[in-house]
Amino acid sequence: MASRSHVDNAKVSPEVVERRLRPIYDCLDNGNNKKALQEADKVLKKQKDLQCARVLKSLALLRLGRHDDSSVILHDVHDQHPTDEATLQAMAICYREIHKLELIADMYENAHKKRPDNEEILTALFMAYVRLSNHKKQQQTAMTLHKLKPNKNPYYFWAIMSIVMQAHNCADQNLARKMFLPLAERMTKKYVEDKKIEAEAEVQMYLIILELMEKWEEALKVLEGPLSERLVSELNFKQTKSTELYSKLGKWSQTNAEYRKLLCDNPNHMAWWKEYIKSALKLSTEKWQPEKDSTDVVDNTEEKVLLFIEESRKKSEGTRQDRGSYLAHLELIKQIQELDGSPCRKYGDPVELLENYYDLFGVCYCCFSDIRTYLEVLDSEEQIKLAERIQAKNVLIGEDDSIIYVENIKQMQRHLTSLQLCRCLGCHAKLSKDEKLKLAKEFVDRHKHGLQFGKELLTTDLQYCDTYLLLAVALMLDVWQNHGERGVVWQIIVLLEQGLKASPSSFQMKLLLIRLYCTMGAFGPCPALYDGMEIKHIMNDTLGHIVSNHVGRLGHFMSACAMYGTMLRFFTVNHKETAEYLIASYKYGSFTKIHEFVKFRDRLQNSLQYASATAERMLLDLVLETNSHISTEQMVMYMEIDPAKDKTNFDELCDNRDYSVILNWDPRSLCDMKQIQQHSYKEEIAWLKVRNLTLRILAASVMLGREIDHDHQTNNGLTKDGKKPIHLVLQDLQMQLTEHIHSCEGCYTQEFKYPIQGPFRTRLCVYLQGSFYTVFLEMLDNVVYIQSLQDMDVDNVDSAKEEKLKTSVPKMLTEVFEKHRCSLLADNDDKKFINPSVIENMVLVAETVSHLCVLLGVCYRMLKPVKTVLSKRNKKKKSNTIPMPCTFENYNFLLKEVEAVCQGIHKAVTELDPVFLSLDLSSLKLSQPFAEDEEYADIEREMWKNIETSYQQSFVEVTEFLHKKLQYLGGIHL
Repeated sequence: MASRSHVDNAKVSPEVVERRLRPIYDCLDNGNNKKALQEADKVLKKQKDLQCARVLKSLALLRLGRHDDSSVILHDVHDQHPTDEATLQAMAICYREIHKLELIADMYENAHKKRPDNEEILTALFMAYVRLSNHKKQQQTAMTLHKLKPNKNPYYFWAIMSIVMQAHNCADQNLARKMFLPLAERMTKKYVEDKKIEAEAEVQMYLIILELMEKWEEALKVLEGPLSERLVSELNFKQTKSTELYSKLGKWSQTNAEYRKLLCDNPNHMAWWKEYIKSALKLSTEKWQPEKDSTDVVDNTEEKVLLFIEESRKKSEGTRQDRGSYLAHLELIKQIQELDGSPCRKYGDPVELLENYYDLFGVCYCCFSDIRTYLEVLDSEEQIKLAERIQAKNVLIGEDDSIIYVENIKQMQRHLTSLQLCRCLGCHAKLSKDEKLKLAKEFVDRHKHGLQFGKELLTTDLQYCDTYLLLAVALMLDVWQNHGERGVVWQIIVLLEQGLKASPSSFQMKLLLIRLYCTMGAFGPCPALYDGMEIKHIMNDTLGHIVSNHVGRLGHFMSACAMYGTMLRFFTVNHKETAEYLIASYKYGSFTKIHEFVKFRDRLQNSLQYASATAERMLLDLVLETNSHISTEQMVMYMEIDPAKDKTNFDELCDNRDYSVILNWDPRSLCDMKQIQQHSYKEEIAWLKVRNLTLRILAASVMLGREIDHDHQTNNGLTKDGKKPIHLVLQDLQMQLTEHIHSCEGCYTQEFKYPIQGPFRTRLCVYLQGSFYTVFLEMLDNVVYIQSLQDMDVDNVDSAKEEKLKTSVPKMLTEVFEKHRCSLLADNDDKKFINPSVIENMVLVAETVSHLCVLLGVCYRMLKPVKTVLSKRNKKKKSNTIPMPCTFENYNFLLKEVEAVCQGIHKAVTELDPVFLSLDLSSLKLSQPFAEDEEYADIEREMWKNIETSYQQSFVEVTEFLHKKLQYLGGIHL
């Protein structure tokens, strides 16, 4: 039987092997990993050396969570250097799932050495290098493929694109321009001269190289030559690309003529209008005159431009009118003013033009945004004049101050456009508090009346009248922020919740509600609102900040773990998926897309949101998932943190947050969102550095405590593996944190006032004002001091050094806590109001306690072995005992004092719980009802219930968190 089995294994045909493996593949595809494992074992009983079956078994084990068993099999097969395609593909899947992409490349390198003439293996090796972004190896592999198959053009152009990518990633742009790009150009030119160009992608590759080298003339010759015949996939590609090149070359007459032709076919393309007008003004400035035999129509004066605009306008008369020609007139005035630096009214009155535009397109949703672009053309008097004229066209108030309601949707949209413009022109800023509230009441009534026009709409559609409510909210926000009316914010929340019931898909209302709830310290209702917007994919980066900035700050730790997990999965998967897009681009010759994918990947990899979410999640895991110092050590090892190096490249971080999503009608003079976002970005970076340094200090401290053998230095001050000793790394980090905090104190100790529609502040200001860092740094000094005792002889620990263990930490912690201790409810002028800052302060106190626990655990870890040695010696030398160093006694005193303070904090936070206080927020009359209807009252009651539940959740989670820290402290007594 044994011999026959041996013969069978040796002579199994590929068809039989495939038939035996098919059930394993089917089970894996269906997600039945347990069955796949059983099927793999069956096959291996018949063919114990079948590599593909072993790898598929490894994949099943991996998906069952048995990573160690899986890696043993995978490592064994890897060492055998398999070459069959099925095994290699299965191994590649395994390595992708465990994020070991470098092993895919190594696997195919080994296979290539065994089978150097195999095209499939070489192709797979090239793609493996694409995943790793190893462009040099890509180039070498592509050239090997080209030599193997010289008649296949794609391989040659893979090599060229790899050279271009080396230029893209080259830190020295001078080197890129002088070496990489000229090499790519010569290689492409050789194929052009030899007439070997076969595909459109190859011509586009040539254009990419010439444009990167800024050889605009050569690129233009390509577009005007025979190679351009292959550029057929994109409509008007040659014409638009040629026009762009004319502009870059400063050939303004050709630029103008070509854009003129394009605009005749598409008069609504505003980007073309801008370039057309720009070229005409350049020609006018240079006093250019057309040649007599020229056949192209060139508009070289402002008058000719106006004439062409009028011609375009007349063409659309009688049909659906084109907006482009009307906006082009305003664009002409705007560009002339930018050139001259003074108002230009020679070519038309912008007030009349804007008024005329409103008359024609006021019923369109885009009308407001179109006009807003050109409001900067007007001076202050003209802005007032425009506002008065537009208001006069929409008088919907009766002589007795009664509201005249709109009769149809078009009239409503025209009215809404005028209201948005009036706010943008500063009309609302001049109103008193009472006038704002009165106008807000009018808008709320108009919103209720307007709901009748949207009765037939689907729940996924927005109500036509939503903007009325949003304008009312904007006015009430002014009252809250400018006049300090705290009760107004609760009215706004109720109105938005009411509006959301009528328009469930209104993301504007949801965004405002999330911001307002979080501002008032209630995170509880936010996850449902956030999920209701179906934030997916790239929106995790652009809009994720609206919840990630608040979830941990307000003590909802469980929600924080879930939200950060979702965000980080997106960023991780993005890197993996982008690699697959790049591979597809190489396979199908879409070279123009490769640059786009690489830029997209880099932008996400360097995202501020990604860096912040990573740091916050790791800090959260370090303090939330650890109830003892042993579990803290395990967590740090699992995280694989390198304390000596910050993985965040702060110089390349991108601020991808999108603040244009929330409607904001405030004049730019009152709210310049670009400047506000720049200030917020700097603050976010400063806070991120604090968080990163804190994380690295905690990790370094834990690693220091794990060190048992302290004879680890060589003569040059490095460890045996060439790294800096961890205690020196810790001292460097301590110095960096101290210096960074001192630099922040000069900029961020005063809170910056951000608008509701803009960014939210970080916790940096509260962190600095509350001196939370002083407790942390003081305890860190103790860690450094106790480490310094480790290298001394045990007999001399007590006498060799003066005792420097700082026992002032509990007192400092008490001072910080008492400084922020306050009630959830506060009184001012006999008016009660909620003080949401107490939640944030208690969370920061709890975090500080957790960081102290880690550092105290490190001290315990270092002192325990010393005490054990001394105790053993004293047992042996009963007559001549060694006195115990006072450090042990001082450590125990310090620990007991910290425990006592922590118990006090735990009790105080428990007492803040609304349930403990028997609070019923709805009965406290914290806000006057904005409306008297029953629906408003029901929603208000529901709001207070949700807010109460949210506050309770915050304090319960912080209380449980502190309870775990008390358990932590109880396990580290000497």
